[in-house]
Amino acid sequence: MIAISLSLFLGSCKDKESKITKVYGTITIENPETWATWVDSGDVDLTIFPKFTLDPLAGWGAVPDGFFSPNSLGGTYAVGAPYNAQNPVVFTYTPGKTTYDYEIELEPGTYSALALGFRHKYITDPSLKSATLGVHFDKPAEVSHGIVIRIKAGPAGVITIFDYPAPSTIEIAAGEQKELNFKADFNFVNQWYQ
Repeated sequence: MIAISLSLFLGSCKDKESKITKVYGTITIENPETWATWVDSGDVDLTIFPKFTLDPLAGWGAVPDGFFSPNSLGGTYAVGAPYNAQNPVVFTYTPGKTTYDYEIELEPGTYSALALGFRHKYITDPSLKSATLGVHFDKPAEVSHGIVIRIKAGPAGVITIFDYPAPSTIEIAAGEQKELNFKADFNFVNQWYQ
């Protein structure tokens, strides 16, 4: 009787384990020597963003021109907090290391971006605080920062200062465990914080 009870209990635990919904994988970071010079200025966080929507603002996606004000320029970027904002995966700099494994448990559903960012300790402007080192998109062997940002240049001109492929939307079912590998480039901090 004890053996049967133990078998049922262990079987039940195994079923619960297999129903965990998560994304996991490996991120390859280019230019880790740049990270070494910035290591005391901030944290490297991996976050996943909820489904993109403009009403209410959430996720990461394409914002149309004029959305925030009549003359505002649109672009592609995060418009809301990450799903795991209170518990991001934090990477610790290790000399010579270029690959970092991660795992994020999450609810089944649609997510708009999986992004690795450098969160600067000394910048207070929320639109500049995090430099996106890389996002998961449809070419895992290439780096994309996932943003399109344009600025006004003179009375009638517009300049695109960042133009990178958008992050891939992630659909995940209950109990699914999805491997998502991508690349990031730490040198992007030199462009973002110039």
